[in-house]
Amino acid sequence: MVPVRLELKNFLSYGTEAPPLEFDHFDVACLSGGNGEGKSALLDAMTWAVWGAARKSSGRRKPDEELIRIGTRHMRVAFTFDLEDTRYRVVRSFSRSETGKTTSSDLEFQLRDAAGEGYRPLTGATQRETQARIEDTLGLDYDTFINSAFLLQGRSDEFTQKRPSQRKEILTRILNLGRYEALEDEARDHWREAKERQQRAAAEVERLEAALEDVPDWEAERAAVQADIKAQTEALSDLRDREKALTQKRANLEATAREAESIRESMASLDDRIEEHRDEIEALTARIEEAEALLEDRTAIEEAYDEHQSLVAERDALEDTRERHRTLRQKLDDMSSSLQERRNDVERRLERLRAERAGIEESLDDCRETLAQRAEVETRLRRAQAARQQVPERKRVRRRRDRLEQRKAEAREAIVGARQQLRGEIETLRAQIEEEAEALERREQIEARIDALRSKQETRAALDERMAEIEDDGTARSQAVQEQAGQLEALRDEREREVEELRRFREADGDVCPTCGTELTDAHREEAEATLRSHIDELDTAIESARAQLDEEKERRAELRRTYRQLQDKREALDDVGEALATAQEQKRALEETAEALAAHREKAERLDQRLTEGRYAESARRQWQACKQRLAETEVDAEAFEALQNRAAQFDRYADRLGEIERAAARREELAQKRDERDEKIEQLRTALDENRVAEDVQEDMEDLQAKIDALEFDPDRFQEIRERLQALSDVPDRHNALVNAQENRTEWTEQRARIQERIEDAEGEKKELEERLAECESALEDKPEVVAEQEDVSEQVEAEEETLTDLQQRLGKLDAQLEQAAADQEALEAAREERQDAAADRQRYKHLRAAFGKNGIPSLIIEETLPDIEERANRILDRLTDGRMHVRLDTLKEKKSGGTKETLEIIITDEHGAPRPYETYSGGESFRVNFALRVALAQLLAERSGVRVRTLVIDEGFGTQDEAGIERLVEAIQAIREDFAKILVITHLERLKRAFPVRIEVEKDPSVGSTFELVGA
Repeated sequence: MVPVRLELKNFLSYGTEAPPLEFDHFDVACLSGGNGEGKSALLDAMTWAVWGAARKSSGRRKPDEELIRIGTRHMRVAFTFDLEDTRYRVVRSFSRSETGKTTSSDLEFQLRDAAGEGYRPLTGATQRETQARIEDTLGLDYDTFINSAFLLQGRSDEFTQKRPSQRKEILTRILNLGRYEALEDEARDHWREAKERQQRAAAEVERLEAALEDVPDWEAERAAVQADIKAQTEALSDLRDREKALTQKRANLEATAREAESIRESMASLDDRIEEHRDEIEALTARIEEAEALLEDRTAIEEAYDEHQSLVAERDALEDTRERHRTLRQKLDDMSSSLQERRNDVERRLERLRAERAGIEESLDDCRETLAQRAEVETRLRRAQAARQQVPERKRVRRRRDRLEQRKAEAREAIVGARQQLRGEIETLRAQIEEEAEALERREQIEARIDALRSKQETRAALDERMAEIEDDGTARSQAVQEQAGQLEALRDEREREVEELRRFREADGDVCPTCGTELTDAHREEAEATLRSHIDELDTAIESARAQLDEEKERRAELRRTYRQLQDKREALDDVGEALATAQEQKRALEETAEALAAHREKAERLDQRLTEGRYAESARRQWQACKQRLAETEVDAEAFEALQNRAAQFDRYADRLGEIERAAARREELAQKRDERDEKIEQLRTALDENRVAEDVQEDMEDLQAKIDALEFDPDRFQEIRERLQALSDVPDRHNALVNAQENRTEWTEQRARIQERIEDAEGEKKELEERLAECESALEDKPEVVAEQEDVSEQVEAEEETLTDLQQRLGKLDAQLEQAAADQEALEAAREERQDAAADRQRYKHLRAAFGKNGIPSLIIEETLPDIEERANRILDRLTDGRMHVRLDTLKEKKSGGTKETLEIIITDEHGAPRPYETYSGGESFRVNFALRVALAQLLAERSGVRVRTLVIDEGFGTQDEAGIERLVEAIQAIREDFAKILVITHLERLKRAFPVRIEVEKDPSVGSTFELVGA
């Protein structure tokens, strides 16, 4: 990150008239001004714009309210910077209401477009999201920035005074090692995913292996079934061939039987035809004989025919006279009929009246009989009424009994249901007991597995103990190497100082010894040189011994590391032992719980069996059933008596109607007696008229006149009758005459027809003879039909039975094929599951190594260990320049524990000019600042050179007041020496002697009315 432009408004001491600060005009500049003028506020504006934090606001509850200029309500800072050849701009603002009770803030993040004409927004939906984008772009947070590239006023010792763990975190962020933490998390997620995959695959392998246990049995059974099917198919084929032959034979016999029946029907038809022909011949023969007889009696027939015709003419003449006679006679007969009708009418009236009287008498008898039943009907009516009154009560009792019966039935159903439920629970428990007993059979296998895993766990614990010992020994060796290296470095430094002292001693001019201040004689010079050379030789010997000892310690440490890696490989092979042991123990615990559950289930099953045997279930229903039974016994109902009572009550209406009829009969009896007397009077009148012949006297007179007219006609009825009788006697003569004519015309044809019919009879009899012969053959062939039918039906039954057997075998084969097909799929799935389990285990081991590699003790630790010498070298190079080689700094990553061994840390060890380490607090302010300055610049250089996003800006705020003139000169020289490492360096001071060392200055002044402002000088 390289600053480009800073604009601020109402920020701390700056008001609205502060000009923008353009960083493009300088590479190194001094930011100067008096105390409180606003020098550091410019740096606070930069950090507040980027991170929302500043020197005065960090850690406060309401940091922004402390940064806004007093008396104003709106604060704004716009900061433009370049990052890896890309320009960004951050604009942050803060506002306060007039009352000061409410506040608001805004944050914008912008990217300059490729054309360089404007900015496009990168602002997120919220300020939190925008801030995250800014920090992701920069790759560092506020704390990392101020602990490396920003040496803020009063906080130059920010890095030095932090705890070792915090220093290590800062160094981690400076080195951008946070990505390894993300990689570790990702590796951990992949490890967990691989673990879950391995567990799922292991469970799937176990399931599939269990599913494939019966495959050999299925294959053997399939082979046996296939053999059975083959044998069954062959046997069935033979039976079907036999059945087919028998069926065909039976069909032939059936056809023969049908043919025989058809022959019989044909023979019967021929018999009927022959009989019909014979009847026809007989009829024709009769006709012929009759015709011959008529021809023989031809003369008599013709004479009779002539007589018949003469009589018919005479009869017709008499018919006219007879018609007039008959008309008059008809009138007379009609009058006679009318007279008789009128007499008959009177007689009928008489008979009707007599019948009516008899009916009235019968009705009177019925009334007497009905009235005689009054007492009985009244008695029965009273009994029916009493029964009618009793029926409702009896019905209520009956309904109550029906309800009791229903409740009793419901109670019985409940009892039966409870019994079935209890039996179902017992069956379920027995099945569960059987499953649990089968599960418990694996207990010994699991216990053996647990023993084996515990043995492996003990082995792993021994490896852990050995690795811990080696780790402790290695830590001690590393510490010894570091101490030996420090001693070697101290000896080398001391030798260099001795050599330098010898050189200065040799180059010294004058008579005074530069070492002790005494007179420098030749003897003293030789003695001093000899002493220095002797000390140098001793130091060379000590250095050589220390180097050899250091090499020996390093070799021992390397040997320990090789041994540790070998043990680690063995230990990693046992990584899953704990998890497998926990799984096995969990399975054992589950089996123990299963055993407890088995005992409980068996006990519960025994209790339920006892309850079922003793009938201790559905107690409430049983009590209800018993109560209903008792109440039913108490409310006993005689069904026959109740039915008789209902029938008697049902007769009430009939007896009531009957009594009404009796009452009506009493009233009707008087009416009938009166009608009877009236009928007796009319009967007497009609009987007198008949006896005295005084019926239709006018008709009798008309009859006498008609009789006189009839007597006056000359009609001889006897002759008419004689002619009729003679015609009657000759009635067949016309027919015989016609028959004679017909016989003369048809006699010859009838004779020929009789001959043709005789030929037909002979043909039919021949055909019948042939049919009789064929029928005899069919009946002979049908003698074996019962045996053939029986044999065919028996074979059909055998075929059906064998087909059922074959179907069962084929169904079993299909089921086995399906099982084996599924088994083949399961086998493929098993191979895939095993591969998945192996791949998952390999992935799990791989990601475990990656977790360790990306963990804090892995690559980040190695990077830090590799980086620390570079930081030490950079810091010591600057510190050597600042202290003239009198101070050194060392960064140690291991520290001895009071309990023994070592632990990881990041300690800052400072040695003085004697090579002795001293606590940081024992150094003066100037010395402390030099150490802090050297470390912070080294960290800033590291930050500027790191891969990824580089922060190539260094800010040094104050701290120079603790330095003397020589210290300030050394600081300026150090700053000038590192200027090539940074794109921008800002040095903030109020010291005039330091300002003169920098040609470009940003001079800050503060006006009481408009606030702070600045001017760029020398650019």
